[in-house]
Amino acid sequence: MRRTDPFSPLSLMTAFFVGGVLLPVYPFLNQEDGFTQFWQFTFSDRFNAALQAVLGYSLVMLCFVIAYMAIVGSHIKSPSPSKMLRCLGFKSRHLPLSFYILGAIATSGLLLTIHLQGGFEEALVAASDRTRASAGMNFIVLLQNAYLSVGLAWALMLTNGKSRMSRASVMLFLFYVLVSISIIALQGAKATIFVYILALAMVWHYRVRLFSAWKLLIFGVFLFVLLMIYHVIKQEYLVLGHFAFTAYGDTVLSAFLKFLFLQFTGNMMQLQTMAVLMDAMPNQMQFEYGQTLLMMFLIWIPSAIYPAKPLTAPGVFTMAFWPAAWLNEGTTLPPGFFGEMYMNFGWFGLVAGGLVAGFLYGLSYRAVRSRPDCDLTLGRHALFVSLLLHYFRGEAASVTVLFLTIYLPFWLTIKLSATRLLVTRTVS
Repeated sequence: MRRTDPFSPLSLMTAFFVGGVLLPVYPFLNQEDGFTQFWQFTFSDRFNAALQAVLGYSLVMLCFVIAYMAIVGSHIKSPSPSKMLRCLGFKSRHLPLSFYILGAIATSGLLLTIHLQGGFEEALVAASDRTRASAGMNFIVLLQNAYLSVGLAWALMLTNGKSRMSRASVMLFLFYVLVSISIIALQGAKATIFVYILALAMVWHYRVRLFSAWKLLIFGVFLFVLLMIYHVIKQEYLVLGHFAFTAYGDTVLSAFLKFLFLQFTGNMMQLQTMAVLMDAMPNQMQFEYGQTLLMMFLIWIPSAIYPAKPLTAPGVFTMAFWPAAWLNEGTTLPPGFFGEMYMNFGWFGLVAGGLVAGFLYGLSYRAVRSRPDCDLTLGRHALFVSLLLHYFRGEAASVTVLFLTIYLPFWLTIKLSATRLLVTRTVS
């Protein structure tokens, strides 16, 4: 019997469907969820909108499974004959020069960002309002993502091969990971920290020791709690000078548990955002017919050069229903990639989005199961799968930018420093 891989895209997609679509149904219908608390919207028929949202995401899951299994399932049933092939991987345990070069580039971006924001204390405060604080210098801030590229490449270098890792090399690596996470935390982006940690966990999973499903669940809960602690520090303590979440309960513990519930149902809110779209379109908002998807290409053009650059899907979504949130606070609400597909093409967009996502993640998973010893293949897959949640709850353009700003430096250091290894193509 083949053991289920809890880190497979299909397993994670199923978990996100349960957490973001099915679990919020009851609190959403009773208006007790975080989305309803933070984003006021008057539904013409809340129950019907929720029902259509569940049906819409069920259709997405069906299309995802069909495309995914068409790629992965056929490969397992009819595997390619075992043969030797060459791929890029680290052979030496010594830190290559490219690590230092990328680290220097990332540090330059960090120092320049702090300088432009007015100093270290101002940079700390800016973490609570990163949309406005980073306006006009996003490309400088994104240079810091090279820290993540080095960390991912370093993890692959340590775990490639049969030789035992020395304690000193592991301790040095862990120290680097902690420092780089602390630096990335200055950006104020929980998403980037989440991607970094999850990608490293996947390298451990495929190279060192497999995670079981229950261990992955515990890991996910623990990571969520840590990210929420970071959230209250940067969003409340740095802004107000005290913690505001304590107003949710009589004791600190009860208040924090209520805060965790509201944050979970205010972040895993694919049911709610899709329900808004199902209820409001096309009467309150017209279909975009692919305009927001063009931002995957236009987003790279600085606003100073292209002032009339369109909004991304979160901007369009927020301006349509909660314009004050954007105009007064600089805050946007992401519709989710599949919500964005519905914004553009309706039900056809849900079908197309599910098929495309299943196809791409199926290709990536098939590649890594065939070539687990290839650092470039495993690193790309770990990063791509780590972003699955952000595609699920975010949108196409910004998440793709995050992927490329981490992957391209990672790809460069692999190309410059890794050697061609002779490995056997396998299917497991």
